[in-house]
Amino acid sequence: MYFFKASLTPVAAFVAYTQATYLNNDLSFGHDGKISPNGRAIPNFHMIGQPNYPDILSNRIVLTPPAPGNQRGAVWTEKKLQHSQWAADIEFRATGPERAGGNLNIWYAKNEDIKVSSIYTVGKFDGLALVIDQYAGSGGYIRGFLNDGTTEYASHHSVDSLAFGHCPYSYRNRGIPSKIHIRQTADNFKVEVDGALCFQSDKIKLPLGYVFGVTAASAENPDSFEIFKFVVTTDSHTPDDQNQQQFQAANNPPQQQQNQHGQQQNQQGLTMDTPGETPASDYKSSDAQFADLHNRLQAMMKHITALNRDFSQYQANSISRLEALNGNLNTLSSTISRLESSLSKLDSVSGLERNLRDVASDVKSTKKELHEALDAHVLSLKQRVAESHGSVLGTVGEGLKNHRSGIGYAGLAFVVVGSQVGLIVAYVLYKKRKNGGHKKYL
Repeated sequence: MYFFKASLTPVAAFVAYTQATYLNNDLSFGHDGKISPNGRAIPNFHMIGQPNYPDILSNRIVLTPPAPGNQRGAVWTEKKLQHSQWAADIEFRATGPERAGGNLNIWYAKNEDIKVSSIYTVGKFDGLALVIDQYAGSGGYIRGFLNDGTTEYASHHSVDSLAFGHCPYSYRNRGIPSKIHIRQTADNFKVEVDGALCFQSDKIKLPLGYVFGVTAASAENPDSFEIFKFVVTTDSHTPDDQNQQQFQAANNPPQQQQNQHGQQQNQQGLTMDTPGETPASDYKSSDAQFADLHNRLQAMMKHITALNRDFSQYQANSISRLEALNGNLNTLSSTISRLESSLSKLDSVSGLERNLRDVASDVKSTKKELHEALDAHVLSLKQRVAESHGSVLGTVGEGLKNHRSGIGYAGLAFVVVGSQVGLIVAYVLYKKRKNGGHKKYL
């Protein structure tokens, strides 16, 4: 059988469509409208309650009742999941008064030691926990937690910070059941609620051999949590550790047919050869024809699965290479932007230098003009001082000439000295007259 590259996309779509379509009855209940055949127990499941045992009704399990509060209930699978690609669908309902509280926890854990614990009271669990509660006083949140058995959740200072994915979802008092869909494929893990994507990751690959469980806890003012359906589907009927053995057996015809047709098939490791061509006349019964058809269909599906796996790996590698290329392009773009910025700064520096040169030239011309104006002003002042000096000398000379024609300096001095002497004589006479007068006594 040969496949061309052009047919990989529809093949991948076909495989994606046909995967996870096999119901795992050992890990499911409620898919046929019934919870329990006898109303007392659920096949392949066991329940735990604290302090009261959960109630089993005709179409649902009541993990925590409407009253009283502070109740815990759980339901766990007795068998483990042995498939790497699977899906789990859970339908639940939460009802209660306006200010009631509680939480619902969906587990895929290594063992059921968790019992009735919630994410806030569990210890070092190993696996996945999906928590539905009123986180941080909100109307409701769905959050995902992972642990490898090393983190102690019960004593952790901030359990909420350990969530790897979340989305808001108002789950209380909706009237109809809420639908949670958990899907694990070869290259993706996702959680959907009511058909809408909540969160997903391509870095999560949950191991085989774990068990499923659902636990609920109510507050003092309680919410009632009810489970209507828990259904697990897988991509094949047989566990993963048996697929290779059955595939090899399906591709090796019986020894009698090998001797009859002279064909020998030896398969080593993961080889997937198509069964040999056999004439239709060799099949004498419908059972033989059906067995041959079954073997060929199984071989074809294995080929398609291998092609899909290779295509997914190629697609993942291509995406990683494209992301690396985009990162390099972004780095190159940022480097070019920095270079352009540096060049623009250099252009601005050149313009600044030109401006500085223009300013220096203007300063020089202004300085020259100031010097010339100052020199002219100083020269004008000198001329004015010289003119003033000449006029003063002329005025003084004319005054001296006028004085020479009058009484002269000696006469002026005589007048001044004479007036002073007259004043002194008058003062002496006044004092003498005052001292020589008659004194009057009372």
